[in-house]
Amino acid sequence: MTGSLPPSYPNEPLAIIEEEARAVAQCFGVALPEAAASSLIERILLRLGGAHIYLPKRTARDRYRIHRDIVARFNGRNIYELASEFDLTPRHVRRIITAANEKSVS
Repeated sequence: MTGSLPPSYPNEPLAIIEEEARAVAQCFGVALPEAAASSLIERILLRLGGAHIYLPKRTARDRYRIHRDIVARFNGRNIYELASEFDLTPRHVRRIITAANEKSVS
């Protein structure tokens, strides 16, 4: 595939990626943002063409980061502090820590 995707597919994932790549290229002052975006799409297709790719929603990524932060900061006595800081119940914080401990054991 050479060049941009046809405009008839504005919600196509590759069209969205191309549009975002073009916007980023413009923000960083790239001389030919269209060419940069098109080149990125070419490279993605070369490396991942035919693959099914799952892209988690930002909320899933944020949840993973929050869980990781809770586990890293847990000292055995601060469940209530973590619950308050992350706007969770103490029970939910315990579940996060228990799940992380079970993963590390297996």
